[in-house]
Amino acid sequence: MASVLVNGSLAEEFPIERGLRQGDPLSPFLFLLVVEGFNMLMHVVVDENKFTGYGMGRSSEVCLTHLQFADDTIIFGEKSWLNVCTMRAVLLLFEEVSGLKVNFNKSLLTGVNVSDSWLSEAAMVMNCRRGTIPFVYFGFPIGGDSRKLCFWKSVVDCIVKRLSSWNNKFLSFGGRLVLLKSVLSFILVYFLSFFKAPAGINFFY
Repeated sequence: MASVLVNGSLAEEFPIERGLRQGDPLSPFLFLLVVEGFNMLMHVVVDENKFTGYGMGRSSEVCLTHLQFADDTIIFGEKSWLNVCTMRAVLLLFEEVSGLKVNFNKSLLTGVNVSDSWLSEAAMVMNCRRGTIPFVYFGFPIGGDSRKLCFWKSVVDCIVKRLSSWNNKFLSFGGRLVLLKSVLSFILVYFLSFFKAPAGINFFY
């Protein structure tokens, strides 16, 4: 049962019959069940040769099409108009079947070794912005030169920010190491900096 404040006074209680309240611990799991539909849509278009992902390995035995984490999704595909149109269709279809809305204003279309003119036209078709390399994903730069110290500045700043509230001067060396690893675990994409993006690939996120 729940009630609301009306002019400072509690109204009559009413039963909660549908949905979850904001902050409910089941909300992330419900969202994961819904976005599984997007995962299935991507598998369908790949099986029907409507979308071509990026093949990894010597014989391209692993085909990477998308990665999902929480409410963020990265789509990988080769440079082709078929991929762009299919991407757009899949996202719009997912909106219809799930009731969720894709925020195209926050979405970016980024290319590796793709001409700016082609990328701009593709971004217009997708109704999103054109991104550049390196780009920021979950607060971490992707596609930069990891050999330079300036590349890691955002990571160091994030660690310092998270550790600033801890009184870590009384921790042992092992305790500090465990604390540092727990902080890095929240930066789930920091390891992506060790991989260089190949030629002829598009990112949409």
